Amino acid sequence: MITGLLVGLLIGFAFTNAVNRRESDEMRHELERLRASAASAPRASEATGGANGNTDSSMPLVSDDQLRNAIARGDAAPNDLTLQRDLGRNLYLYASYTNNAEIVPDAIRFLQRAHDGNPRDYETTVLLGDAYLALARTSDPNRFEEARSFYQQALRLKPDDANAHTGTGMTYFFDRPSDPQRAISEYRKALASDARHEAALQNLAAALIATNDLIEAQKTIEHLKDVNDQNPVLSDLEAQLSQSRNAERERK
Repeated sequence: MITGLLVGLLIGFAFTNAVNRRESDEMRHELERLRASAASAPRASEATGGANGNTDSSMPLVSDDQLRNAIARGDAAPNDLTLQRDLGRNLYLYASYTNNAEIVPDAIRFLQRAHDGNPRDYETTVLLGDAYLALARTSDPNRFEEARSFYQQALRLKPDDANAHTGTGMTYFFDRPSDPQRAISEYRKALASDARHEAALQNLAAALIATNDLIEAQKTIEHLKDVNDQNPVLSDLEAQLSQSRNAERERK
């Protein structure tokens, strides 16, 4: 495939084929799944160690040399906005699938160039929010505000977008100090647009537990079960809810 060969020169043929299989609607579904995975938290008040709690065996690993070459070629063509967008997206996806937080800043650099050249590209704007959120949660907590800024830019383009509202809520919840009430408000806006949005439901349940609104948390967890009873964080949320109920009984 010619496209695969061309992009393969940038980031390695095996990785390129894997990414090409995720184009268009499938790519959007994968991004939504990553956002749901990024919402996972072992406790209601803490983030996971990475942007994605799982690696994906269908995503082939590439060598350090292949990554360096891809990054170098991208930096050599800063005015090629399509290249900047696609390479930034692919690097972010690869970082998320492999828990390789070290290349998130590179993904951000390419996505930022693409955004600067076309600030009305909604998907790139949301991806920048996602990438800054991943950076903030893994290594630089000062970046939550930047993540929030890009989500808010995305909301100016699509005011009812569930992904951007969910991301905004996460920036409030995982920031320090945490602001779970503002997070809850954003998650509810997301669910008003898409009542089956898994990431919003996961995050809403965690935030409700954090604010000790255990009845609403239980309702939200039940809703999440209805949407996907195989959701990977259901057991964590149920454990958090049980612990909070036990603590509440002990206080009485």
